[in-house]
Parts: sequence; structure tokens; C-alpha cells
Amino acid sequence: MRATTACLAVGVVSLLAAAASTQEPTTADSAATILAAQPRAVVDRLMEDHIVVMQEVRTEGPLSGGLLLAYVLFASDPESVYGLLSQSGRHPEYRPELTSVETIETGPGGPIDEHRMRILFQRYVYRIEYRLDPDHRRIEWHLDERFDNDLEQMSGFWELYPIGEGSTLGRTGTMVNVGPHVPGFLQDWITRRNLPRTIDRVRRWVDSGGTYRP
Repeated sequence: MRATTACLAVGVVSLLAAAASTQEPTTADSAATILAAQPRAVVDRLMEDHIVVMQEVRTEGPLSGGLLLAYVLFASDPESVYGLLSQSGRHPEYRPELTSVETIETGPGGPIDEHRMRILFQRYVYRIEYRLDPDHRRIEWHLDERFDNDLEQMSGFWELYPIGEGSTLGRTGTMVNVGPHVPGFLQDWITRRNLPRTIDRVRRWVDSGGTYRP
């Protein structure tokens, strides 16, 4: 059974209390330690809105550059959330800017999909390679550089953590760079302006069991 809003809030509060009271070392790979590391205002907003989109985070490594980070509360267990999010071909169901998604290959870690996207008066075609890790409930993606993509850079991830009462804390990061030939307002729309709406649609889609349509 899906968790109610009240159950989600109770689960978050219980995790924070457990993290504050434990005397044992904690790991980063738990909802309690992730939430305990956030400012109280972020946690309060997450409990109220079920989504918090953070400011740009500078990172190193495979996702080096400007990463937009978000936290999401799903009213479903991690396995159910992962099962839906890992179905990459269903992205157009909650991302109306995608006109089509087609799996063109199967890579070593997951599908390689061709995305066709329309934003305002511009059309883009690009190929995304996924790396699916069901054991750790993690999904990663990046541009497949073997192809001539219309985007200069795209990468991201989902991480899913149980928070009790059959619900899930999701942490997601994404980085998109359309390229220097694209007007700045369009780059801003694709990233900062559109991301909160996209994350909210993802949450609604997952919590509906994949039946929600924007």
C-alpha cells in the first residue's frame, strides 16, 4: 500500500531522530545520514513539498562541472520506484518535451536510447547510455559520445534509499549543456527552469504507478 503524506513526514522525522541519537559511525549510503546533513529548512521543505531542488553544486570526477541536485520523497518502496525509473523508454510519459525515445542498442550496463526533444522552436537528437544497478538501486546516464549528438553534455544519476512505511528518499543529479550556439535563455530553461517541473512530474508518475500524465 502506498504511504500517505503523513506517513512520509513521520518516516523522515523518525530517521532524523535516529541519526541524531545514534552513537555509532554512520555511512553516507543511508537516508538518515543524507537528511541529517541538510539544513533544517531543506528538510522542512522536503516534508512539505516532497521535492527540493538545490542550487548548482560544483563537482569533480565523471560529473565534473555544474550539477543540479534534487531530493524527492516517493510514496512507494525503493524497489517499486527503481522498477519504474529504470524503464527508460517511458520517459515521454512524464517529459512532454520528448517527442520520442527509442532503444537503439543494449550496452554493458543498460540500454542506449535515442532521444528526440523539442523545446520551443528548437529540436534536438541525442543518444543516452544508461548504467543500471538494481542491487544498489542506482541509475546513471551520460551521452554516448560515439554519436553526433545535438547536446554538448548530459549526465546524471538517481539514488534511492528506504525511509520506512514503504516510502523512499530519492537523490538525483543532472547536468546539461546544450552548447555555445544555443541562446542563454534556452539553456537556462532546459536546466534550472524546467528541472523542478520535471522532477515533480517524475514523482507524480512514480507515485501513480506509471499512470499519471502531465
